[in-house]
Amino acid sequence: MDLNMNMIFSSFQTSFNYLISISSFDHFLILLFVGSIFHLKNPKSYLSLILALIIGSSIGFVLSNLNVLNFSSSSIKLAMAISFLAIGIHNMLSTNIIANAIRYNFFALIGVVIGISLNSYFVRIYGSNFSFSKSIGFNLGIFAAYIAITLSSLLLSNLLLLIFKMEKKSYYLAISGIGIGISLVLIYLRYK
Repeated sequence: MDLNMNMIFSSFQTSFNYLISISSFDHFLILLFVGSIFHLKNPKSYLSLILALIIGSSIGFVLSNLNVLNFSSSSIKLAMAISFLAIGIHNMLSTNIIANAIRYNFFALIGVVIGISLNSYFVRIYGSNFSFSKSIGFNLGIFAAYIAITLSSLLLSNLLLLIFKMEKKSYYLAISGIGIGISLVLIYLRYK
């Protein structure tokens, strides 16, 4: 039992550190971008849409680990950049992020793409042999990183709005425009 707990803790640290570091540029940016669109006044929407992202990510991770979904590394990187673009367009068109079925499914689909990408990192680190304890720890680290990054982004974005007394709509349009610009550059670099 002690060995399994060590494995779980070790894989937890591996995934958490990977996601919060700049080495996972795509994942970090997507999570940062997602967190910046929520309001502190609406924690229910934040939690439900982050839960959709986590569920989608878990599904993508498991299906990719079982080779049900199998994509090349370049396809995954392009899909991550397209996901980033989709979130930017979504944020630009909708300044009021309220959890509903369409948004829940949208965030779950983005989560599936992220989960597939994270599985490729998992396989690179641990090999293709499935280990339940490594997988559990890895997923728990992913969930903790999702919460840490998106919550930090949410707090920072709300703090900036409060300090600079910016209009929310202008702020979200500016953040969305920056996200769309970055995603278009990433798509160009990965598609050519």
